[in-house]
Amino acid sequence: MDQNTARALFELGACLVILDAPLGIEFGIDLDTWETGPLFNGLKMLPPGIHYVHYSALNGEKQPGMRCGFFYNFEAREVAVRRWCTESEELIAVNATDSERVRLGIRDLDKGLGAYQLDSYSRWQQLTSYITPELLQRVLPPQGCFTSATGSAYEDEEMATVRRQLRQRAERGELDANVQAIIDSEPTQSNDRFQFTHVNIRHSFPVDAAPDQIHRYSQDKTWLLRTLLDQWPNGVIDLLGEFQLSFIVILAGQNFTGIEHWKRLLHLVLGSAEALTDEQLVGQLFVPLLSVLMIQLRECPREFIASVLEQDNFVAEILQMLVLNVYECEGNAAQVLVPELDKLRRLLATFGWTLPDGRQLQEAADVEEGEYAPQIVDI
Repeated sequence: MDQNTARALFELGACLVILDAPLGIEFGIDLDTWETGPLFNGLKMLPPGIHYVHYSALNGEKQPGMRCGFFYNFEAREVAVRRWCTESEELIAVNATDSERVRLGIRDLDKGLGAYQLDSYSRWQQLTSYITPELLQRVLPPQGCFTSATGSAYEDEEMATVRRQLRQRAERGELDANVQAIIDSEPTQSNDRFQFTHVNIRHSFPVDAAPDQIHRYSQDKTWLLRTLLDQWPNGVIDLLGEFQLSFIVILAGQNFTGIEHWKRLLHLVLGSAEALTDEQLVGQLFVPLLSVLMIQLRECPREFIASVLEQDNFVAEILQMLVLNVYECEGNAAQVLVPELDKLRRLLATFGWTLPDGRQLQEAADVEEGEYAPQIVDI
């Protein structure tokens, strides 16, 4: 970062003061993490805007426990104050009197305020460029706080499936009374939930769809994509923002609830073949989403790539679907994606992945279709 930018951030930067800060916890903001020392009072020179503050208690072997954190939209020159609660091991808000006292005495705390790592700020900006305060308020639990154990509607969806399967077994007399009691119990209600827009990727057609529409839009997600874009207050911006937020929840928040939403949004967009004929939608959604995806992949640790993104080959298959759809798409709208796919192909090569081109995928599809085509035999 150049000196002029650094100087401007020093003048306009916000502060986060931590009262009663404990010694030896893992504390961080955005993509950076440290272990607190005896003089730690918080952070200064925070660039105005959205940031993610996170922390974890450390055990005797210096291993962090459950990560907790909150998103906060810092104003220029703001002094935000939190207090460490020893009982709950979390940061809590303070009253207006304490907040004003800290703000007036901020210069006395300066030596204990660590400087924001400006070298990583541009990376954070790229990862959060579509996330707005309104989106955070809609999606996150109260006060923007969540932990690595915070759930979402997708877990409810999984539990509903399990309950349905258990209920079917109970009706056949395969389960005892204790299990039946679990089935009949009401799911616990909690505010500690992400409110991501639910994407039912398996039901991607209208309720009153004719058989041909069901077949068409079960494979092509365009109807569902357009339906959800109409529901989001800011359309494409909200979709891209939720795509970024779900990734940050995984990468920085260490909460894997985000992975299901991230995968469904990726499938929703890249699996919409019909939408590739819409020049405006390609330019406003497909191109930015591929750009965001490449930024995210560059931030992924190698072990995350191996253990999560390569699991069940989902990412590889959905990218191949897009490449083939672009190759087969009539008209020029989709051709703007060809150079973006070339960039993605080069990036994936650094992970040891191979993304075939459209012609190769078409030839492979033709061979597979030929193998399973009906054959006439003499009897």
